[in-house]
Amino acid sequence: DLMLSALMQLLQPHVLEDKAAIDELRAHVGEGCHIEGHMVVNRVAGNFHFALTHEEHATLMAVFGSRDKLNVSHSVHSVSFGEPFPGMVNPLDGSEKRLGDGSGFFQYYLKIVPTVYEPLRGPVLRTNQYSYTELFRTTEEVDKMPAVYFHYEISPIMARFAEGRRSLSSFLTGLCAIIGGVFTVAGMVDSCIHRVSRATKVR
Repeated sequence: DLMLSALMQLLQPHVLEDKAAIDELRAHVGEGCHIEGHMVVNRVAGNFHFALTHEEHATLMAVFGSRDKLNVSHSVHSVSFGEPFPGMVNPLDGSEKRLGDGSGFFQYYLKIVPTVYEPLRGPVLRTNQYSYTELFRTTEEVDKMPAVYFHYEISPIMARFAEGRRSLSSFLTGLCAIIGGVFTVAGMVDSCIHRVSRATKVR
């Protein structure tokens, strides 16, 4: 870090001399930020991330002194790829990552599944679901500034959900099966009681 800071000082002295930026950053040490928004992406693999640029390195080192002190703890309130439908679950929603000591590089790998939802009434909804895995590496394991990355990949398989109603014949068949089961169990219980009663009388 010291060597990199010295090199940055030779190449970009105006950055290190930005006292206003350093004072502004020191005034907000310990605070967090709330980020929300949406974006349109191509239907190919890609990523979006929250990271610091190399141009900010000198200012950060002047305030924190080490990359390990850049805390990238975070809470994911919601991440989705398209409009929701009834029963849809976004697995990252509500997840939290807290770092006590040190810092690192968070990576989430999202597998996006195109989904078609066909309601009983109304237009067909084309949206996406996803699953994910995650990886965390400390700043000692990877020579990068602390960051949070979301890598996504589109699945070639499409899921389809369709609402429907049971037909009257299907309902009656199920009802008859339930009634038949009740009578069968009742007959078995009655038979057991009768046998126990006879055995008791014989004794």
